[in-house]
Amino acid sequence: MKILFLTASLKTPSVRFRILQNLAIWRDLGLEVEVVPLPKSNWSRFRLLCRLPVYDIVFLQKRLLHRHSLYLLRQRARVLVFDFDDAVMFSDSNGEDFFSPRKSDRFKAIAGSADLICAGNDYLKERALEAGAGRVEVVPTGVDCDYFTPDSLAVNNSGSQPLTVGWIGSRANLVYLKALAEPLNRLFEKRQDFKLAIVCDDFIDDFCCPVEKIRWAADREVDDIRGFDIGVMPLVEDPWTKGKCAFKLLQYMACGLPAVASATAVTRKIVKSEASGLLASDPEGMVAQVAWLLDHRQALPAIGKRARQAILGIYDSQTVARRYASLFAQLSGLNING
Repeated sequence: MKILFLTASLKTPSVRFRILQNLAIWRDLGLEVEVVPLPKSNWSRFRLLCRLPVYDIVFLQKRLLHRHSLYLLRQRARVLVFDFDDAVMFSDSNGEDFFSPRKSDRFKAIAGSADLICAGNDYLKERALEAGAGRVEVVPTGVDCDYFTPDSLAVNNSGSQPLTVGWIGSRANLVYLKALAEPLNRLFEKRQDFKLAIVCDDFIDDFCCPVEKIRWAADREVDDIRGFDIGVMPLVEDPWTKGKCAFKLLQYMACGLPAVASATAVTRKIVKSEASGLLASDPEGMVAQVAWLLDHRQALPAIGKRARQAILGIYDSQTVARRYASLFAQLSGLNING
């Protein structure tokens, strides 16, 4: 089975974690896979589209094409799959309603054209069905649990040293971390047994507690997360953020960290028991949960261990890659190994 993956930049998180980390698994299953960033020039794009019939499946990842390119893609692809893990039909910075006529129209066009839509969560599935998709399957973003692993040399948290509350994310998501500043500052006025680590490509200076600013780098990502004692993932819930798949929460859990996250439809599915993580409805509640973990630092290793166990077999990349492969076999009518 030959599959062509058409993507945006190979450096984007969606491409890294929904395609690139699965390639070795798919190849072990006997799939011939090729990943190509969609060319920007019309001529290069046209030449690429002309050779699509040699592939059994064309997998378009997250790109919303204009009408002419989509028409050519649909005409040339034997089987067309569209995959997305963000609310691509909305704008993330266009007023309170988030509505974008251009993105909405393009999303409806691809939803109505694709043989299969792979959505990162149930909310995105509903948006695709509303847009006219014929078949939508939820495929979560998987975390490589052979790569994101607990620190075997982690120190015992029963001592008196300050614990590290950590956050990892992109510049665009710093606004959600900033919402924790006021309640975290109030907590630090009462107790000085924690510090904050921010792993990002940019930083904010809103916190009274000691802050370690760590410039994000792919080759240090696991070690940086392992440097946390507690992971936090604050979010607001709006039409844009409902499309997020809580990947940083999965990273924390895979690394055996107790995590505190905003309570959303997605995080409630991932963290089904307080034994494997803590959820809160607002920033004050999140900081209260952080304070509870600080008070019960001896319980952190056990919570982290249960967190990792909770995602194995559901959100690990091996399971997710095989889920994709099963869908590819159904669509193509061809068998796969394993």
